[in-house]
Amino acid sequence: MSIQTEVRADLVGRYVDGGQSRFLPASRAELDRAAESLAAVIATFGFTRGQFVLVISMLEEAVQVGPIEQACMDLGLVPTNADNSPFDAARVEAILRRFDVPAVCGVGMSVLEGLKMFGHDPAAIFAGRVVWVRPDAYEAVAAMPGVTARRWTELGPALALECAEGGGAHVDAREWTATDTGGDLRLSSRLLRSLPFRDASTGLKGRVDHAACACGCPDPRVTVEA
Repeated sequence: MSIQTEVRADLVGRYVDGGQSRFLPASRAELDRAAESLAAVIATFGFTRGQFVLVISMLEEAVQVGPIEQACMDLGLVPTNADNSPFDAARVEAILRRFDVPAVCGVGMSVLEGLKMFGHDPAAIFAGRVVWVRPDAYEAVAAMPGVTARRWTELGPALALECAEGGGAHVDAREWTATDTGGDLRLSSRLLRSLPFRDASTGLKGRVDHAACACGCPDPRVTVEA
């Protein structure tokens, strides 16, 4: 008797494998599970229902970003979006100026450069907000006064976000087994997926922390070496 190991894809995005973008098919069930896990992390900040969350991304990141937007809606938050591009930085500034936006997801160096290009000070734009930052811009945003910087970490096909406590990005333990043998971060999928992964290298060095997090989220935290 054959055992089902794959499910039909409802969406196709991408993941990064060794610096190369590869197709990442995903089913509706996978996206829903990711949204539930991300909602648990976002909820640790205690945002108020009805507030906006700005998600900065590109269309190819739909498998990672779609669940973030769904998680926000499940928490009663209102997701809005802008492109992860210097040319859409004016939209980023306008959204943050006009709406009640306590949190921004997916800020990268291209957005910081775009804000400066349009004559805006990124530190002033993000002051007083929680900002999940991509690796290329983390040190710059973390140094901004009044900004709560948290890490946006892509582990191959998985997206991990830091909670209010910081100290590493939570990766969904129901969906993934993350290991750090020899310092290499690797992933294996645990549930049915459109594209299963077995001990897949993420191309990243770091460690997996299984200790209990003070935020109450049971998922392990991943810390990536610079």
